[in-house]
Amino acid sequence: MDRRRALEIFGLREDASKETIIKRYNVLFKKIRYMEDAGDMGFTRDELEEAYKLLMGIAYHDPEEERRKLARQQHPNPILKALGIDQDKLSNFIYYNKWKFVVGALVLIFVIYAIVSITSRVDPDFKLIIAGEIYVEDIEATEQALKTLVDIKEPQAQHIPISDRLDPQSQSVYEQKLSVEIMAGNNDVFIVDLNLYKRLAPFGIFVPLDDRLDELGIDSYDEQLLVTLQTEDGESVSPRLYGVDVTGSRFLDEQGIEGERLIAVIMANAEHADDALEFIKKLAEAVQ
Repeated sequence: MDRRRALEIFGLREDASKETIIKRYNVLFKKIRYMEDAGDMGFTRDELEEAYKLLMGIAYHDPEEERRKLARQQHPNPILKALGIDQDKLSNFIYYNKWKFVVGALVLIFVIYAIVSITSRVDPDFKLIIAGEIYVEDIEATEQALKTLVDIKEPQAQHIPISDRLDPQSQSVYEQKLSVEIMAGNNDVFIVDLNLYKRLAPFGIFVPLDDRLDELGIDSYDEQLLVTLQTEDGESVSPRLYGVDVTGSRFLDEQGIEGERLIAVIMANAEHADDALEFIKKLAEAVQ
């Protein structure tokens, strides 16, 4: 970067004092820091820092970078030139919006997958969602293995990772997908981690299982899984059991499905409730 460009970024004249440069830097730094699209300013934060150091006499001059920039100016990309697009501004725009592109791409992938699924396969007769901080080795293999556990012909299995370890953009996409599957997916069974179970159960989206323990062949349960529903009128509701701990189930281990706690629940809008109950029974029976 040369001095002329640095002054252009700061909007100052050649005779600007260091005090003026410092004040102008503080204004520009605050402005670019809180702008959603910093590329609209015509320069990046790194360029602002470089210009500040140059004007204050503490900048490192990189002749190689200056040479490359001069070459871009003298020999711009012919396509970008024809379109009237400044190459440096385009680079800045891409740099500051790269995560938006990533999230958009992920959403597009989900949409395409959904369309392909709808048009290329028959309606599933059993739907399983594995969600939370749970590792799944091969969700497609798990989907096929479901046929060996319950009497179904066209199962569907999906994995929705929900974890603080994911980057915020990916986490947002998976949270949206989880919400859609809960509200409109008509899924039969969810296998979730303990945190997600405690987060979702109070909203009444799972079927109570404490009155079906005999059908499930379960003699006892972890009282930690008892949950009190959240009611709009504030009415007191006794805690109930909405999930069965299937951690260590042989079927899940064989499919490479791992998590600290694996809780199986039946969705309130399940279309195949009997198969869902049978599936959870088989998982519970195989707990080692």
